[in-house]
Amino acid sequence: MDGKFATLPVVVAEGRRVIGNIERVANLFLTKTIYAMLLSVIIGLAGWEFFFLPRHLTLISSLTIGTPAFFLSLAPNKERYNPGFLARVLRFAIPAGIIAALATLAAGGLSRIYYGINLAESRTMATLVLGMIGFWVLTILARPFTFWRYLLVGALVAAFSAALLIPWLRDLFLLDLPGFPLMVESIGIGTCGILLLELVWRYTGWRTHKKVQPARADGS
Repeated sequence: MDGKFATLPVVVAEGRRVIGNIERVANLFLTKTIYAMLLSVIIGLAGWEFFFLPRHLTLISSLTIGTPAFFLSLAPNKERYNPGFLARVLRFAIPAGIIAALATLAAGGLSRIYYGINLAESRTMATLVLGMIGFWVLTILARPFTFWRYLLVGALVAAFSAALLIPWLRDLFLLDLPGFPLMVESIGIGTCGILLLELVWRYTGWRTHKKVQPARADGS
């Protein structure tokens, strides 16, 4: 607005920050939309009780989507604009959402295989697995890591762990940890989902990582 060309590098840098960070945040929210839609449709068709209470989804969404999206949207970002925003977001979010939904269904479906698992335990296993997948989606989108990003992800994982391990927080979120064998199976399902997510991200066409190209002194 001051009519000086010296202002343009700052304007270009701000544009890059906004566009690059919108893509990260869009990946987070669209991934959630896809797995939520798939879980609703599949569980509804199967006639099962839904795996989550509103407070479970609040816990997962606030720690794996809402809070990190706020910080990622404000983070510095020097990546140049790269055409194909919608295609990249869909290539990431659709497979990630499918993997999250399938892993959650596998964990919640354990109650259909083993007798003696109550609904609260089944919901806790589904919450644990979906939380694990959600955090790994965040881990992928937060790359390349910096100190504050390590700190952000670590703090969110610690908060999720506290909700599972501290008794009064478990009561608040209506979580009921199952026995050790079922916990191991749930963690195993979540780990398999994480490995599949990482494998597909690395070796298929929906890999979204781009080399960061810092702006030159002239802003180009």
